[in-house]
Amino acid sequence: MRPGGAILLALVLFFSAAYPAIVQAHWDDLGPAYVRVLFTACHRVAPAQRIVRFGTQLYSSTIEVSIFPECTGLGMIRTYSLLFAATLLLNWKRMQRPIHCLLFVAGIALLEAANFCRNVVMGIGRYEPMGLDALLVFAVLVVMAWPALMRKPSSSRQPPAAEE
Repeated sequence: MRPGGAILLALVLFFSAAYPAIVQAHWDDLGPAYVRVLFTACHRVAPAQRIVRFGTQLYSSTIEVSIFPECTGLGMIRTYSLLFAATLLLNWKRMQRPIHCLLFVAGIALLEAANFCRNVVMGIGRYEPMGLDALLVFAVLVVMAWPALMRKPSSSRQPPAAEE
């Protein structure tokens, strides 16, 4: 097993099992910090709207939002990690390059950013964007994994010379 494959396998296992468990176990500490960052982002997006933060809840004149660990995108990250793991197992020889580690981490970061934006939209009380999680996860997987998987592997062997 190459080092890139071992690192990618460790990352996939961490984000599919350990990361959600860590967030759930330490939500009493992580929750208020996440809501504090979310509160600041909501104020930057809608400075005229009065938004109040209390613990892991946001209050405004139009909505009351309680932030739970699942609101941080744990389901999307777990699903993405499991789909990436299936892709990894199906293409084990090809996916042991370090670029795939970067693609996986970039996909996780993209999902976290999209989820945070969704939480900001909910925090300012516009609407609750629901039902697109599976589509977003699939789109990120395709965008991150498809180009790397479809590239032809470079072979060091020379094609046989044509006989005349």
